[in-house]
Amino acid sequence: MLLVGAGLLMKSLTQLQNVDPGFSTERVLTASIALPATRYPDATARATFWQRVSGDIATLPGVTAVGLTSNVPFSGSVSSGSYAVVGYTPGPSEAAPHGRQEVVGGDYFRAMQIPLVSGRVFVETDTADSPPVVVIDEYLVGRYFSDRDPIGQQIRRGGPDSPAFTIVGVVGTVNSIDLGEPVTKERLYYPVAQQARSGMTLMVKTSLDPESLAPQVRATVQAIDPERPTTNVRTMTQWMSLSLDGRRTPTTLLAVFGLVAVALSAMGIYGVLAFGVAQRVRELGTRQALGADRRGILSLVLFPGLRTVGVGLGVGLLGALLLTRFLQSLLFGVGAYDVGVFAGVTMLLLAVALAACYIPARRATKIDPMVALREA
Repeated sequence: MLLVGAGLLMKSLTQLQNVDPGFSTERVLTASIALPATRYPDATARATFWQRVSGDIATLPGVTAVGLTSNVPFSGSVSSGSYAVVGYTPGPSEAAPHGRQEVVGGDYFRAMQIPLVSGRVFVETDTADSPPVVVIDEYLVGRYFSDRDPIGQQIRRGGPDSPAFTIVGVVGTVNSIDLGEPVTKERLYYPVAQQARSGMTLMVKTSLDPESLAPQVRATVQAIDPERPTTNVRTMTQWMSLSLDGRRTPTTLLAVFGLVAVALSAMGIYGVLAFGVAQRVRELGTRQALGADRRGILSLVLFPGLRTVGVGLGVGLLGALLLTRFLQSLLFGVGAYDVGVFAGVTMLLLAVALAACYIPARRATKIDPMVALREA
C-alpha cells in the first residue's frame, strides 16, 4: 500500500516537473531590492534607480538579458485586482474582470523567454510622461477579445474617470503559481517606468552558471547605492523546486516508509522460512535419504513461502486500491489506478519476496542426510 502510494506520487511529481510553465527557468538569477521612501520619495527617483540598476547589470559578462518584476514566479507573491475593459459591459450574472496585476521593467519578457504573440513589449519611450500602456496575455484575449484585435483597445483600473491603459502587446500565458493547477486568471503587465514601485526583483538571464553571477550582481547594486542590500538571491530553478515542496514531502515520506516496509517484510519472510528449515532438518534429511532430489526439496520449502507472499500481495493491492482514492487530490497527470505503478510495485515486491524465500530454500537443499539424521 505504501509503495503504490509512493509510486503514484513520484510519477505525479515527475509529470509536474515536465510541465511547461510558459517561460524559461534555466540560467535565471533573481535578486530582490527594496527602496526606502526616505531616499526614494517619488516615482521619478524610483524609476531612475530601476532603469540604472538593470542597465548596469546588463553589462556584466555572461548576462544576456535583465528584467524587473513585482512578482517572482513560484515565490508565493501574487498581486490581483479588478479592472474594466473599455467598451465591454459584463452580463447580469457575470463577475467584473479580475486578473493578476504585475509590474515589469527592463527586458523582462526576453529574460524570461515569454513569447510575444502580437504587438510589442515595453520600450524606452513608455515613460511616466507618455500615455499609460499595458501588455496582456493570451488568456485575457480569449476571454474578452476573441472577436476583435486587442491591440489599441483600452482598460481601466478604477472608475470611469480613471486613466485608460492602451493595450500595446499580447504575450503567452504563464503558470507561475502552481504547476499542478490550470491557469484560471488572466495576467496584465504594466511598465515600471509608469508604475514605479519601491520593491522589485531583478531577473538576470545569463549564459553562465547563474549562482556564480550573484556576487557581481550584489556588487553592482551596492555601487549604485551602498545601503541597498539584495535579498532572495536564488535561481529560478530553485524557486520552482521550492514550489513543489508541498508535493515532494509526502512523496518522500511514503517512499521511505515503503522501503522500510519492504526491508522488514524481506527480513520477516527470510527469518520465518529459515527458522522453519532449522526445525525441519530431520524431515528434510530423511526425504533426501529416501531419494528426494534437490528440486523437490527446493519446491517443498519455496512454494509455501510464495503462497503466503501471494496472499499478502493480494491483500496489499486491495488496500492500495482503497488508499489511492484519498491521494487523488495530490496527483497530477496520473490516474489513481495507474496500471504501470501497480504492476511495477507488484513485480518489485515479488522479486524481493522471491529472494527472501529462495535463500533458506536453497540452504535446505544442501542439508547432508547423514548429518541431519545423526543430529536428530
